[in-house]
Amino acid sequence: MQFRKHALALFIVCASYSHGSPVGAASFDCSKTDLAADEKTICENRALNDQDVKMATTFDILTQLMAMGSRDALKTEQSEWLKRRQTCEADVACLTKAYDERMVKLGEAFQSINRPL
Repeated sequence: MQFRKHALALFIVCASYSHGSPVGAASFDCSKTDLAADEKTICENRALNDQDVKMATTFDILTQLMAMGSRDALKTEQSEWLKRRQTCEADVACLTKAYDERMVKLGEAFQSINRPL
């Protein structure tokens, strides 16, 4: 089990570097002029931008690995989380906490995937 955690972490780190420019966050376009306060803050803060890349990459990987019913539930949870993230507005501490909590939930989702032994 420990190996799986390390393998996923390594994959996420490698995949996050393949997203190109550090100026753009993975889950939305930072060049848009009509960004919400949370999005603008994420684009302007490198640590939050990195968290967004990691979260979006993890989410994308999980949606590829999960069965259709679980995938739909994960997408619904993601939409609900994005709404909660928006309530942070420009509060960096709130956004950081939101990403930390989401990564825990995504990690739990990864652990729940049925795998052959």
